[in-house]
Amino acid sequence: GGFKPPTKGHFEVAKKTLEEHPEITKLYIVVGSGVRNNITTDESVSIWSIYKQYLSDKVEIVTSQSPLKYIKDYIHNNPESKTYVILGTREGNEDDVQDFFKRKEFFEKYGNNLEVLNISTQGGVSGTKARQAAQSSKEEFLKYTPEGLTQDEQDLIYDYIQSTIKEDISVTVVPTTENIFLPYIKSLTKYMIDNE
Repeated sequence: GGFKPPTKGHFEVAKKTLEEHPEITKLYIVVGSGVRNNITTDESVSIWSIYKQYLSDKVEIVTSQSPLKYIKDYIHNNPESKTYVILGTREGNEDDVQDFFKRKEFFEKYGNNLEVLNISTQGGVSGTKARQAAQSSKEEFLKYTPEGLTQDEQDLIYDYIQSTIKEDISVTVVPTTENIFLPYIKSLTKYMIDNE
């Protein structure tokens, strides 16, 4: 998925999957390349790396331009392996249920040795709501993260999100041979924001 940012709902889907299917030997969390409110794949992977500590050593975080294509290619390249495609839905969310059936139909075309699982969780947690909460306050945003994180982990996750949302300002710079330092400006700006 996009995971911009990964929320406690995403975390619960991964946790519940591992609990309900102990036969799984590797759970790939495929993070897409899209950007939402300036939250990039890098921030999503960094947050998942924190969450991973509370899941299992079976979890591997991978990135892909298109998570759907990554999964399709994985199924094609591993026909001898039993593959589960995990799709999370929120209880009572009809849009999620419709999306599940569309994606299930999409994946079932690509292999016989696969099963598409619907992992349903409670609550209306979404990346959109988490991004909105991050703009409101730290306390509001932390409601969208898994329980049990340390204070340092909560602070770090909030800092990832807050610094990128604050950076979400459009600036147009016309590249010339005189501004060869453009690739370094974003990195320097992030460093300065992170260190106040």
